[in-house]
Amino acid sequence: MTNRADPTPPAAPALEYPLRYTFKVMGLAADDFAEHARRLVARGVGEAPAIDVTVRASSGGKYHSVSVAVRLESEAQRRAVYQLLWQDERVVYYL
Repeated sequence: MTNRADPTPPAAPALEYPLRYTFKVMGLAADDFAEHARRLVARGVGEAPAIDVTVRASSGGKYHSVSVAVRLESEAQRRAVYQLLWQDERVVYYL
């Protein structure tokens, strides 16, 4: 798990591109947070279809966990998304 205090993306696993990859983004619950997270990911990869987004509320309802599945063409795209997530003040954690 990564938080806003640490800009380092998760260590690069041994990935072979292109591939399907899921970013998990957590933030305060809000009606627009899932769309906000989807747009952040789309900025880094070019496209993130809404059909590939799932949302789960925390048990107390304070947070939303948004999973955004996309097709990545390169490690540079993966890192670009993590940089965008780190820079966004609405994002509390990301995986």
